[in-house]
Amino acid sequence: MSMNNQKGVVFPMVMIVASVFIMFTILMIDQFIIDKKFYKEVEESLVADHLVHLAIKDVTEEWGEGEEIPKIIQGEISYPNGVVRYSLMKQEGPYVYIEFSSTTKNDREGRVIIQYDKEAGKVKEWLEKQAV
Repeated sequence: MSMNNQKGVVFPMVMIVASVFIMFTILMIDQFIIDKKFYKEVEESLVADHLVHLAIKDVTEEWGEGEEIPKIIQGEISYPNGVVRYSLMKQEGPYVYIEFSSTTKNDREGRVIIQYDKEAGKVKEWLEKQAV
């Protein structure tokens, strides 16, 4: 006789447990999609930043300590992950200010202005950094 009382309880319990499981699964899938988009954005930003680093190294590598810097510095360097354009902004005493703009294959942009010390033969500081 006790079996007759439990017949109507099993199905609703299974439905409740299944509903909770399905809701949890949907929530986790949604969270995964959000995380994936975030990490893709971070990756693109890092690629744009890395391109600028490579270009700065390539452009300043040929200048030695105390050497004369060309009056016109302008160009474009292509890398497997994107392109970097650079141009001389101004020369002030021992310092040269150069702007580097990178564009990745997915159109993510990065922009940096560096202060290069001609006497020391190295990058003194990054004056402006802006990722779009």
